[in-house]
Amino acid sequence: MTELAQKLKSSEVPLFTKIHEQDGTTITAVGLKRGLMLKKSDFPKPTRLLVIKGEIDFNTTSESRRYACYESYEIPETPDYSLEAWDDAIFLLFNESTTI
Repeated sequence: MTELAQKLKSSEVPLFTKIHEQDGTTITAVGLKRGLMLKKSDFPKPTRLLVIKGEIDFNTTSESRRYACYESYEIPETPDYSLEAWDDAIFLLFNESTTI
């Protein structure tokens, strides 16, 4: 996480670091510099996010919600959304494989 935070200071693209993968569960750390955006297709479903630094906006065509440090959110199956960093942000994406 320290390395991700250091790289975030000078990055102009989203940063991804897989920090855990076992028994169908994947945890990915994501770093977004202020103003950068991730679109729906950038991460798998179902996914829960947990902000660990900064603030991010969850945007759909009809609403926008802001999540700050230590807030968690279950990303819904909405047709069109994005995540945008309000401040430089690091958050975790928790994904459990649904394959049989």
